[in-house]
Amino acid sequence: MASLDAFPDEIIRHILTFVSPEDTLGSIQLLSRRFHTLGNESLLWKYYCRISFVYWHPSHGFQEKLTARASSVNWKKLWLTRKMGNTHVARLLNGVLTTKVGQLKKLQQICEQGYDAKDYLLEQCHCPDSADDVLARRYYANSALDSIHRGIAVEVWSGYQGAALSARGLDRAVGAFDMFVLHDQPQDLDYICDSLNSLAGQFREEHPNLEELSTRQKALALVRWLRANNLTGMEAPDINYRNLRNCLMGHALSEEGHTSLPIVSSAIFCCVAERLGMRSACCAFPSHVHASVFAPPGMSLDGAEEEIPGSDLESMYLDPYGSDDEVTLDDLRSRLVEFGWSLGSEAFLKATPVPLIVARLAQNIKSSYSAVELMERGGDNEIEMKRLRAGDPDLNLEAAVYASMWAELLMKQTSSFHWDANLDSFLNKFALNWSEDAWIVEKYLAPLYDSFIASQPQQRLRRGWENVRAIMNMLQNLDNRQPTVNRRYTQEIHSRVLYRIGQVFRHKRYGYIGIINGWAANGATALPTPHYLTTDEAEEEADAADIGTDTPQENAQWPSKIYYTCLKPSVDRLRVDQDNMEIITNPDLIPSSLFYLAGKFFKRFDRHTCTFVSNIKEYYPDD
Repeated sequence: MASLDAFPDEIIRHILTFVSPEDTLGSIQLLSRRFHTLGNESLLWKYYCRISFVYWHPSHGFQEKLTARASSVNWKKLWLTRKMGNTHVARLLNGVLTTKVGQLKKLQQICEQGYDAKDYLLEQCHCPDSADDVLARRYYANSALDSIHRGIAVEVWSGYQGAALSARGLDRAVGAFDMFVLHDQPQDLDYICDSLNSLAGQFREEHPNLEELSTRQKALALVRWLRANNLTGMEAPDINYRNLRNCLMGHALSEEGHTSLPIVSSAIFCCVAERLGMRSACCAFPSHVHASVFAPPGMSLDGAEEEIPGSDLESMYLDPYGSDDEVTLDDLRSRLVEFGWSLGSEAFLKATPVPLIVARLAQNIKSSYSAVELMERGGDNEIEMKRLRAGDPDLNLEAAVYASMWAELLMKQTSSFHWDANLDSFLNKFALNWSEDAWIVEKYLAPLYDSFIASQPQQRLRRGWENVRAIMNMLQNLDNRQPTVNRRYTQEIHSRVLYRIGQVFRHKRYGYIGIINGWAANGATALPTPHYLTTDEAEEEADAADIGTDTPQENAQWPSKIYYTCLKPSVDRLRVDQDNMEIITNPDLIPSSLFYLAGKFFKRFDRHTCTFVSNIKEYYPDD
């Protein structure tokens, strides 16, 4: 019988590419000295690194290592480092699913791994439906992955704090908004930059005489090529203008329609133009951002030598969103007169620094949010305005607004007297909806807050939502809080607390559907905190009530009142009176968004009983 010893090394090497790295490490290398040598070769482990992991933290310099000689990189050690990293992330995620105590700290440790954690988290985002904790595993894996993406975006924006105003880095700064709604999709910042590189390469291929053209000819050829390929602008702007996806460069580049606002269309043009060797920048003209292109130093736009050495560079203006032709300076100035601008109008005709473009795009996102709020709930137009390639539409809209709030804080210098104008609303939204971003706030926002406070000529006491450090301390205290156990000790509690954790109900008065995730037998003092206070049926429901508990006066007035907390799409723990609840048993009535959010408190859904299986047994062991 033939032996493996008879096979040449080349064949063995090829066979090993079909063996898992784990089997090579644990079995193949132990067979003999020959297999130990072949199983340790750098080229093999380089191959294993490439097939085992898609995403890499920048600190590894993975792309640079790929171009180096295989023998100059310890590929096996690199693979083992990543493998051990995944094991560490898995252990942390299991800890997150096991207990609420220290949950935020464990999530932070996962997020600090950056893209080294992404491959494993993506697997968990798509864990099979048969998994015992499918909802919880998917929810927290998605939460960690989303936070990692947001951390990357915030890191990009934070680079503009304290730096000289510049038009550089437009692609990543504008693309950072996509990271807040990326989820498990591949269109991240690297994708955006690669797409722009690809467009520039394609344009070069289709214009072999490009270097023979003047700057003006190049710019006009590019804007016409982009528009001819439907890469800028949009159809039916009277209907589609405020669609959220039009604010996102990644969506504009990757979706078939390539629709985008003027600011994004101009950014796409400028980024491609820069890659083609032109000096280009957005021009923040009122109501409609244009693109500007500058002549090379010492030259005119038409290729002639500069008549007056040292004079300002000649510039031209384009509207990639709506025109194939150059926009004249006279036309722009006449429009400024129509807008009522007389003094300082020349500022609108200069290259706009990236921070101002990012801040303006943030305002566009808020305008889209306001437009959605005015639409009829559930109508075709309202649904279309929120539609993105992945994620729940309502949650995506909230995340986009959250991105705009981050952008406003990071694009405005802390030397500005009104740097903290929107700080309280940001901290409120962060703490109540994105507390897993505490590591981002600690790393990037807290130092800016400290710098701002130190720069104030007159110090004042800052409480609550005005104080970054206070909110961070609050979240840390909540994270370390030991669970308050609620037991059904007595028959009296059984008879009065009618419903259990995980049951689904419809609010009798307001009609929304929620999932019970907390209860208290006497008043609201024993409800999980923080929770959202609402009025009972004698008063109007409060949409955005403060965090807190019942007052002693309320408990004295209602000594036997039964309260629950519930999860609904917009609120984690909303207080509900038992009398207002109607249990439903039809799973088809449950909104799809609730199934994603349910993972915060529940392991899985039991369709047969129409209940969610509790993952908060440490709080409610009898449910």
